[in-house]
Amino acid sequence: MEKWEITLNLGEKIPGKELLALLLKIDETGSLVRAAAEAELSYRYGWGLLRRAEEVTGKTLLLRQTGGLAGGGSRLTEEGRKLLSYMQSLQREVQWQLSLLLGAEGMEGEKQLLLASTLEPVVTGLLDVLEQAYLHETGVAVRHIAAGSSQALVMAKAGRADLVLTHAPVLEEAFIGEGWGTRRQPVMSSDFLLVGPSFDPAKIAAASSVAEAFCMIARAEIPFVSRGDRSGTHLAEKNIWQQAGILPEGCSWYHQRQNMLGNYGVLQNAAALNGYALLDRASFVTGSAGTELKVLFSGDPCLNNVFSAIPVSNKKAAMSQEEADCFVQWLVSPAAAKLIAGFGKQQYGSPLFVPYEG
Repeated sequence: MEKWEITLNLGEKIPGKELLALLLKIDETGSLVRAAAEAELSYRYGWGLLRRAEEVTGKTLLLRQTGGLAGGGSRLTEEGRKLLSYMQSLQREVQWQLSLLLGAEGMEGEKQLLLASTLEPVVTGLLDVLEQAYLHETGVAVRHIAAGSSQALVMAKAGRADLVLTHAPVLEEAFIGEGWGTRRQPVMSSDFLLVGPSFDPAKIAAASSVAEAFCMIARAEIPFVSRGDRSGTHLAEKNIWQQAGILPEGCSWYHQRQNMLGNYGVLQNAAALNGYALLDRASFVTGSAGTELKVLFSGDPCLNNVFSAIPVSNKKAAMSQEEADCFVQWLVSPAAAKLIAGFGKQQYGSPLFVPYEG
């Protein structure tokens, strides 16, 4: 079969294939000089490519340190890492859809599953680790698309995923109740954190519950940054506002940021406003470097954050239900639990997620 390649460009003058290769090599090597060389680009062209990408996105993608070997070090900003993750996810989905179009001949006999996943397991790198381990153990390749929980479930209903990994219990129950999912399997958990500036202008550290903390923020009219996108994080936040008896939409201090590249963008925006935000522990631990934000409230039972996997029913869409169910079963196996329990421990001092025990 003739080989096909599809690339997605960012703007008219930014070749997606070259930008993706350059971002990936910067993330691997920590050097723009080495990254450009390994991506088979000139340093001048690579630098210009990054500058054009920053102009188009309006985001700072690269941090540079002058001096040292090979002109100093370079690393991606959190927004640069998020752009890399999104581009990789788009590439996976396009490749998967092309495989479906070409049929069995184009898939070269490889068993594959497509997973629509909430962002946190993707941007931290945990999902890549789990997928590689499953491939090594079973020979089945799992590819993922990164999206907010509600968007992931919409993708599944459109026949674009064999299973989902989300953290939005209400939406998950509705998804199963409508017959789209066969079962909901909790896989792991973390917790949501209420973060803000270290001087804590609303004095929420003294609150007795997270609902009280939200009330204190509203009374003080201190900026609060929300995902505003019906993601699992946003739905958890909305539930707390409801408990507090407050409707924050339309208030001058309440900032919804649907297009802020997930929790990392919310972190940066909250830091710029000296405001508060609710986000999961993994996002805060991996994305708060360079900000002055601190964890000011945690531990309330309603801040528990459970990630669940759901196979898509083949009665609703022509998906690989049995294979998806096998992967879901593996996600709660001792082998997967060991990977989840150890992930992030060496780099951050403690695991980013806790395997489900039930």
